[in-house]
Amino acid sequence: MNIYDPNTFAHDLPVTHRQWVQSVQEVVNGNVDMGTPKGNAPSSAGVNAGVYTQFDKGNGSGVLIRIAAQGVAGTGASYNWGGIGVGIVINHGLLRQPIGFHVVDQDKPVQVSRTAPPDKNQITLAPTDNTASVTVYVF
Repeated sequence: MNIYDPNTFAHDLPVTHRQWVQSVQEVVNGNVDMGTPKGNAPSSAGVNAGVYTQFDKGNGSGVLIRIAAQGVAGTGASYNWGGIGVGIVINHGLLRQPIGFHVVDQDKPVQVSRTAPPDKNQITLAPTDNTASVTVYVF
């Protein structure tokens, strides 16, 4: 696929069309992000060392949320798992019902499932192994 710079033919386009084409080019060239990391505590030993645990919302339509293993403190994660298969309520802040979620980071094999219908403020998720820490993207 050939990539064209809209500035090379900008003089042939009406201003509003040119602005639209330039904004599409910006997105296609990789300027969409799921979130911006703002913290990676703890910085010491363990499987969570150096892993981002806090995020600012990116320019996508979802949010990144870190969920630490049950009983693990001091990770900087917003949530900790309860029991195996026990859902925790996560306030996603999307102000709309999410389509779903993806696990984008995990420190060990684990499956995460939704245990209740989500709403515009919350989603309820549960792990198959509550000793795992994960980052989920709710979208």
